[in-house]
Amino acid sequence: MTAIPSDQRLMPAPKSRNFILFSIAQCVSFSGDWMQKAAVGWLVWELTHSPAWVGAVALSDLIAAFWVAPLAGTVTDRSNPYKLIWLTQVLAMANSCLIWLLVVLGLVSPWLLLVWAVIDSTLQGFNQPARMMVTGALAPPGRVSQAIAANSIAANIARSIGPMIGGYIMVHYGVSDVFLVNAVSFIAIMAVLVHVRPWIDRPGLAARSGHFTGDIVSGFKYILRAPQIAILFALNLSFSVLARPFTELFPALAGGTFAGGPDTLGLLMAAQGAGALFGAGWMLKKHAPLTLVRVTFAAAFGIAISLILFSTTATFGFALALIGFAGLFHVVCNIGMQTMAQTMSEPAMRGRVLALYTLVFRAGPAVGAFVIGFAAHWFDLQVLIGLAAGVFVLGIVSALPVVRRIYFPGRLSANVHEANQ
Repeated sequence: MTAIPSDQRLMPAPKSRNFILFSIAQCVSFSGDWMQKAAVGWLVWELTHSPAWVGAVALSDLIAAFWVAPLAGTVTDRSNPYKLIWLTQVLAMANSCLIWLLVVLGLVSPWLLLVWAVIDSTLQGFNQPARMMVTGALAPPGRVSQAIAANSIAANIARSIGPMIGGYIMVHYGVSDVFLVNAVSFIAIMAVLVHVRPWIDRPGLAARSGHFTGDIVSGFKYILRAPQIAILFALNLSFSVLARPFTELFPALAGGTFAGGPDTLGLLMAAQGAGALFGAGWMLKKHAPLTLVRVTFAAAFGIAISLILFSTTATFGFALALIGFAGLFHVVCNIGMQTMAQTMSEPAMRGRVLALYTLVFRAGPAVGAFVIGFAAHWFDLQVLIGLAAGVFVLGIVSALPVVRRIYFPGRLSANVHEANQ
């Protein structure tokens, strides 16, 4: 393992304002990303008037994630976090400037946009685990979950305002200017990176002498063999495939189940977003490690029960309230799982754990939404969402003895001792 320089060890613990500044900068950056996503989707539509092309460009994010995640995790563990995140930010900014120039010159085409989107998703794939590592590194001792909660609030705000700002720019100035504004938005996070550099400018924690492919394989082996991480990934996988896809299915729920239009879709998204913001705000409270485990699994139960109840109602107002609760429990469970992934994994393995965690979290809902949506040709969509949540609950209940044994071994030993008295 690479030794940490003495000046790094003598650095004082980071203060809360560091991760708050980083979260604000990420909010600006995430807003630019969502502006750009909206602009790319609209540009593809203008060029092709084909839903298939729009879907293909959107799918590029998932395609890139599958091959990038294992590589990105190993690169993150071997690299200096400051240099890695700085490099990916510079390249992503250059990529935004490139598409701006192509649009201005009238050289853009659907195939070129698809290639550009894959490159952009690849850069984001290498950037994301580095950002997650930095979020944890900037948190004072015992406050990692609060730093992740602040980052979650930033992401949810950006997801709401980014497309709106992008739409305004497209209407009043043109689609090309969205890419230029996004390129400028990178300045915020790069400025904050310079400010927090003393806490994140260090050598990689994984030795670089080993074979790169071997390090990738060791990441998968570590996840399977470390009990606390293995059960966490089992929860993440089942949560992502069975519980999270309800947000991807909002358009079908709005137009089909509730026979509405864009206003109905907007209300569903707003309800989920409001719940998510409330949940992230609540997670800003400090939680002890074992309390965090309980909160995470309780939130997993909470989202499942909310979706099961949602599947039984035809009253839109009640359905909106349940979607709000589902959004709340969704973000609490996500923050809890991500905090556990950061704090329970070995430092030299953390990049690989976070990269593969992100892959499951991104790919799972797409798979779940596809399966549920396909089955909805024969069965009621709302009922299918409830059934998937029911399977999720059964999985959690069946795993509880293992969860107690892995995360609460002391309590289990105490119970056995009391029973023998």
